[in-house]
Amino acid sequence: MQSQIGKSFFDNIRRYVKISYFISSIIPLALLAYMSVKYIYPYLQLELPIYIGVLLFLAVAISLLGLSLLTKTTNASILSLHDLHSRLNALIDITKHFRETIYIDLLLGNIIKSAMRLNSTEAGSLLLCDEAGNLRVKFFTGEHPRLNDRIVKVGEGISGWVAKTGKPALVNDVTKDNRYNPDVDAGSRDTARSIMCVPLIYINKVIGVIELLNKKSGIFTKEDEELLHALADHAAISIAHSRLLENQQSDMINITEIFVAAQDSYNHEKKGHARRVANYANLIGRKMGIPENELRNLHYACLFHDIGLIKISIDEQFLKERYKQHPQFGYEMIQPISLWSNAAELILNHHERYDGNGYPSGKKGKEIPLGTRILFVAEVFDVLTSKNSYKDPIDRDAAINEIDVNAGLQFDPEVVKAFKEAIKDSDLIVE
Repeated sequence: MQSQIGKSFFDNIRRYVKISYFISSIIPLALLAYMSVKYIYPYLQLELPIYIGVLLFLAVAISLLGLSLLTKTTNASILSLHDLHSRLNALIDITKHFRETIYIDLLLGNIIKSAMRLNSTEAGSLLLCDEAGNLRVKFFTGEHPRLNDRIVKVGEGISGWVAKTGKPALVNDVTKDNRYNPDVDAGSRDTARSIMCVPLIYINKVIGVIELLNKKSGIFTKEDEELLHALADHAAISIAHSRLLENQQSDMINITEIFVAAQDSYNHEKKGHARRVANYANLIGRKMGIPENELRNLHYACLFHDIGLIKISIDEQFLKERYKQHPQFGYEMIQPISLWSNAAELILNHHERYDGNGYPSGKKGKEIPLGTRILFVAEVFDVLTSKNSYKDPIDRDAAINEIDVNAGLQFDPEVVKAFKEAIKDSDLIVE
C-alpha cells in the first residue's frame, strides 16, 4: 500500500516537468534552428533583416517564460512533496500509536480522530460490521451527534456500498452521486458536501468502514484516499488484535472467577477473603504509586494467594508443617499460566515476615517483593476484621492499630504507612 501512496502525485510531477522542459527547451531550440536555416545561413555575408532580431527576442522571452514556469512548478512540487512527507511521517506515528492502544473503545476513537486530522475534515465516523452483517457506528466525532445511532445495511448509501464491494469511495459532490443516502450516510444534503470512505479489511474480509465528511479546504484527492486506505489497513489489524485480546481477557476473567469461586467453596471460612484482600491491596498499591502492570500482578496474587490450600485436605490444614506448604503449591499452580505467571512469585512469598521470621524461605526486609509486602498487610487486615475469619473479628480501628504496632516486625513500615493513609478517608466497609 505504501508503494502506491503518492504514485499519481509523482506522475503529475513528471508530467509537469516534461511540459515545462518542452516549453523552456524544445520550442526555443526549434525556433533557433528554424531561424538559423531560413535567415542566418543565407545572409552570412549580407545584412540581416531587422525582424530577425525580433524573432530572437521572442525566442529568448519564450525560454525565460518556460524557465519561470519550470521554477514555479518545481517549487510547487517540492511543497507538495514536503506536505506528503509530513503526512507520511504522521501516518507512521499514528499507526505506531494504534499498536500501543489495547482498549478497543480508545482505539476506535484514536483511529477516527487521526483520520480526520490527517485529511483535515469536519467530521468522521467509524462503523463496524455486527453479527447480522450490518454496519453500526462505533465512534463518531463532528457536528452531527445524531449519527452516533446509525445502523447501515450493507449496500445502502456510500458507506454500505464500500462495505459491500470492499472498494473505497471518493465523492466530492454528494448531490451528483446516486449512492449517497442522507438517511444512512454521514450528514444531510444541507450539511454534507463531500465524503471519502474506505473499507477496513482484515484477512480479506470487510470488518468495517471509515467515513470522513467535508474536507475543510479544497477537495478530496487520490492522495487523500491512498493515505486513508493505508491508515485503514493498519487500523483493521489493530482492531482485530484488540478484539482478540479482549476476548482472551474475557475468557481469563471467567476462568479467574471459577478459580476464586472454587476457593470459596472449598473453605467456607475464607469465602470472599481473596476479593477483599485484592481490594485492600489495590488501595495500598495506588497510594504507593505502583505502576498499573504491577498492580495487575498484585491483583491476581491476592486472588490466588491461598489457592495452594486446594491441594491440602481440610483436616491436613490443621497440621502446621502441611499448611506451610500452601505458598509453594500455589506458586506451582499459577506460575505456568502466562497471564498470572508474574503473580506467582508474590504468592510464593506471601507468608514471609519483614523481620525474617516468616516462611517458606525466611526472607526479610527488601528481599521480599514489594507486592508481597503489600499483600501481607492486606491479608492480615482482612483476617483481623472479617466475620468469616477463623479468629474472632475486631473493629477496623483496632485492626489498624495492631498492624501499626507490628510495623518493622511482621510488616514493612512504609507499606503500613501507605495502608493507614489509603483507608483513612476511604469508604472501606469491613464484612
